Amino acid sequence: MLKRVLFSGVMVGLMLIFTVSCEGPPGPAGPAGQDGLNGSDGINGTNGQDGEDGQNGSDGVDGSDGVDGQDGQDGQDGADGNLTCLSCHTRANMASIDELFALSGHYAGSYVGYAGSRASCARCHSHEGFIDYVAGYGDEDVAYPSAFKCGTCHGDHRSLEDDISAPLQTIEAITLLVDGTTLDLAGRSNLCANCHQARRGYDYYESIDSVWTHDVNGNDSLLFLVPGGSVYINSSHAGPHLGPQANTLMGLGGYGTSGIGAHSNIGCVRCHMGETTLTEGGHSFVPNLANCTNCHGAITDMESFTRAFQDGVSARMNAIAVALISAGALQQNDSHYYPRISTVSEDEFKAFWNYMVVQEDGSLGIHNPGYLNGLLTYAEAKLGL
Repeated sequence: MLKRVLFSGVMVGLMLIFTVSCEGPPGPAGPAGQDGLNGSDGINGTNGQDGEDGQNGSDGVDGSDGVDGQDGQDGQDGADGNLTCLSCHTRANMASIDELFALSGHYAGSYVGYAGSRASCARCHSHEGFIDYVAGYGDEDVAYPSAFKCGTCHGDHRSLEDDISAPLQTIEAITLLVDGTTLDLAGRSNLCANCHQARRGYDYYESIDSVWTHDVNGNDSLLFLVPGGSVYINSSHAGPHLGPQANTLMGLGGYGTSGIGAHSNIGCVRCHMGETTLTEGGHSFVPNLANCTNCHGAITDMESFTRAFQDGVSARMNAIAVALISAGALQQNDSHYYPRISTVSEDEFKAFWNYMVVQEDGSLGIHNPGYLNGLLTYAEAKLGL
């Protein structure tokens, strides 16, 4: 019985050993288990350095135009262009202007052929030269000069904005040629003063200390030295040069005296272009004595008064001229006196210069009576008259 039990135990043990050592293949995986709990967050790391900027991208396509806004209200109509132009440019008005202008020295152009083409003269002796000057060009020769015409002085309608009654090329203050002084005759008269001013001062002649000759080959030879205490008159055109009216109005340019005249506040236009007749005023530039009564109303006979005044100045000038002929400073051609190339004393030259200022002013004292008579008084004293 004991043996049977032992045998059965042995057999059971062998079976267990056999069973363990001879397992079959794994069975299929069972279903996934539930997720475990999340772990706690770790500590944030430090930020890294910024990277370099990338290149800009290309521009995008323009968007479509928006819808146009509504039109604004129309402005008020301007003045009728024809009416504005016809305030000046009627046939009758232009014909009257042309007739008076034909009587003027500007229209005659007496010196166009002589001086109108030369660079140093064209500015005031030709239409083309003056237009170039106003435009700011330097002095240049003019190939085909012509006399002054409407467009010489007129043309820039912008001056109408400055309450000027006619369009003018320029109304700016001028610079005097003799010394660079700025002179302003207030508006329209500045146009005249661009040319009606002295070209030279007496210091030009005082500075001449020697006289030279030039041969055909361009060689210079000393002719003589100007003695001390003397002045050399080097040209038959010596003097302030034919039109120093702007200077004399302001009491400038002569020896021994100065003085701004009352006419300086009036300028050129009111006297020379005021009320017109068939032969005076307007664009003839010949003063109409009727214009004088606007200021000199107490004078009952303006023509007789003016003639007597100018005759007195003329008589004094003739006496001075005779003395200057004796000194060698002047020479005579018919009734006209003009400079003589010569060497004269300083006193004789000062008398000569003042005489030439009054002569070339051309008004026989009217432009600035006190000043111009003062020049003659100084000349008389230097000549012992």
